[in-house]
Amino acid sequence: MDSAKTFSKRALLWIFLVMALFVLAVDVAIYFGASVAAMKAVHTAADPDAAKAFSFVFENFSQVVVPVSVGAGLVFALLLWMIIRGLYVNAGVPEVAAAPKDEGPVVDPEVEKRNTRRTFLHLVSALQKEGRLIDFFNEDLSIYSDDQIGAAVRGIHENCVKTLGKYVSCGPVVDTPEGESITVEAGFNPEEIRLTGNVSGEPPFTGIVRHKGWKATKTEVPTLSEESNPDVLAPAEVELG
Repeated sequence: MDSAKTFSKRALLWIFLVMALFVLAVDVAIYFGASVAAMKAVHTAADPDAAKAFSFVFENFSQVVVPVSVGAGLVFALLLWMIIRGLYVNAGVPEVAAAPKDEGPVVDPEVEKRNTRRTFLHLVSALQKEGRLIDFFNEDLSIYSDDQIGAAVRGIHENCVKTLGKYVSCGPVVDTPEGESITVEAGFNPEEIRLTGNVSGEPPFTGIVRHKGWKATKTEVPTLSEESNPDVLAPAEVELG
């Protein structure tokens, strides 16, 4: 169990790190791509509608593109971590032998696997119910204008953040503001603090906080009904005349 917890923490850290780098790369590409395309379209005057679209993305980059990309990155990172964690736990749990009475009840691996899957699908269902996230991911955005997409995404982002907050709350790993100096004492946890730059010698180390990190401060596992079908993420809606 200790190895499973350690793997789970490391996987979460790496997934969020990779997703953050990916979102940063996408945002930079969109920002410079939109700016270059907008200037090119304006100078050539070949396509006024394209110039307007690229200008909208460029001018509303921090209000629309960044929140959407960050929100989508967080959701994908969390879902990917839950999948990897479930696969690791299910693959690594050996067949459980009868445990002594003072060690508590024996956990059936099949029951744990089913509960992990139900919890994961419940989270996806909740994001669909409150934020219409599955509808958004399956929508063809090419038929909508940037104004329509920006207006829709704001509501999806707010509702999905509110829904995730019911199950997971995040807080900083360190309280020191970014850009200020901090001393890392001997015996620090490398899972919580990652040293970069010129790392040599032995702690304590003194450096500048570039990112305060994130850690889960609250997790709420919902109690799910055994009678409901977890595969139904959202029921079909039929309006009767």
